[in-house]
Amino acid sequence: MLRHLSIRNIALIDQLNLEFKPGMTTLTGETGAGKSILIDAIGLILGERANMALLRSGAQSGEVTGEFTINPESQAARLIADKGLEHPDDQQTLLIRRKLSQDGRSRAWVNDRPATTTLLRDLSVYLLDIHGQNQNQKLIHPAHQARVLDQFAHLETQIQQLKKTARQLSKAIEAQRLLKEQEQTRADRIALLTFQLDEIEQINPQPNEFNQLHDQLKKLSRMEQWRKTLAQQINALYEDEGNAHDRIGQAVNALGQVADLDPAIEPMLEALEQAQIHVAEVSSSLMDQLSNAELDSAELEHIQNRLDQLHQLARKHKIAPEALTDHIEALQSERVALLACEQDDQALEEQIKSLTQQYAQQAQEISEKRQKAAKKLQKALAEAIRKLGMPNAEVEISVREDNALKERFAERGINRIQILLSANIGEPPAPIEQVASGGELARVALALKTLTAGDDPIETFIFDEVDTGIGGATADIVGAHLRMLGEKRQVLCVTHLPQVAAHGQHQWRISKQQIGSNTVTSVQPLDKDSRIEELARMLGGRTITNETRAHARQMLEHPTQAE
Repeated sequence: MLRHLSIRNIALIDQLNLEFKPGMTTLTGETGAGKSILIDAIGLILGERANMALLRSGAQSGEVTGEFTINPESQAARLIADKGLEHPDDQQTLLIRRKLSQDGRSRAWVNDRPATTTLLRDLSVYLLDIHGQNQNQKLIHPAHQARVLDQFAHLETQIQQLKKTARQLSKAIEAQRLLKEQEQTRADRIALLTFQLDEIEQINPQPNEFNQLHDQLKKLSRMEQWRKTLAQQINALYEDEGNAHDRIGQAVNALGQVADLDPAIEPMLEALEQAQIHVAEVSSSLMDQLSNAELDSAELEHIQNRLDQLHQLARKHKIAPEALTDHIEALQSERVALLACEQDDQALEEQIKSLTQQYAQQAQEISEKRQKAAKKLQKALAEAIRKLGMPNAEVEISVREDNALKERFAERGINRIQILLSANIGEPPAPIEQVASGGELARVALALKTLTAGDDPIETFIFDEVDTGIGGATADIVGAHLRMLGEKRQVLCVTHLPQVAAHGQHQWRISKQQIGSNTVTSVQPLDKDSRIEELARMLGGRTITNETRAHARQMLEHPTQAE
């Protein structure tokens, strides 16, 4: 239930704080006083699109806050709990705030924590229903008529189950269609993969083979360089003409001839003789190393050929040689997956068959329940609108199975549903959108709302001038039915008819006044005397007489009772 509404800087409203009560509250006032502004403000906290034209002229920002009382076990309570937005102190309180800024931004809060307008719209489904003239027009659409019948028949849970089945079925059918569509492409791909794998298997690359061969080739290549270096140094030390060993020997011979001339030569001569011996020993050791390090040219050739094979194969598949084995696994996995598609097709066929049977069974059960509910609703609806000033009305609710809906597995079932109305004796019932006037539509909509209110989770209904197109005794009866609805739910009714306004347990007058250079809309709760004056104004216009006051008092003190 809507408990409190605070509005600041919205259109002509400077500041309003409104306390709401259970039952039926009527909102009246002269045309242009701002009754629609109140509805627009409430729409903001329900997540409706922010119209920046609503921001009061000259204001930097505008704000609307609504305080609701909710059942802790309700869908609304569960929704905010899922979002972690429960009220910190009271699980029965829900605060929704919406702020408009001059820069064009709009922000929202739930229980003083930031929220999205999507969440506000989701919450609104469980909190409040604004029923205006455009909502009456919804009734001309068969889809809306079907939803009314389904609500009356308590079918929403079954329809959600049917919707789930229909979506699963559509998904399976689409998956099978894609499989069929890609069948030739898949066959071509399998053939290519088979050829590639056969080709690769002939080469048969092994895990890490390329890196190992590459390391071996590097080692063998270095050994060849090592052998070459050994041979060069052996030649330089011992083999070549003018080698180090011979030249040291020449130096020893030359110094030996003059050693007796200078005693200092002797140790030098001995050092050179030792050096010659060392060179000979080193050369011998190098020769031994060289003779033991024979290069296996066949192995080197094998490694080079194998690496060439791997390089060529990798280039053909446009990958690095070291990735060949991973590539083989990828090709094998893809081939297995494509071959498995044939099994997937069979599984999809079985799934489609099972879901088709499930859909048909669920849809048929819903169809039968709709047929039964339609008979009850058409009888109850006819009785209700006869009491609303259409004494000769007849109603039929047509529920027929439609093959087109069956074939496309429609999410809401296989029925075409239509409300047929005859407002006058001798006229056969015809589709309501073809024969009902605006006033008749309003009465049918009100009757349906009254009949289904007990099944509706929404606690608050706002009726925005739904009495357009009616008057007199009919308006009186409409008011009585709104009051009856107010016994089950909180009802706020914006009206220009005194016959409707008189039925409210509470009444507010919305007025517009000039304050300085500004125009301001205000809302005033009315006591009994004020209500009489307001009803008299609505009855008699600007001139209020004792007769109109007496009439207003009579309407207020002795309201018509809904049958």
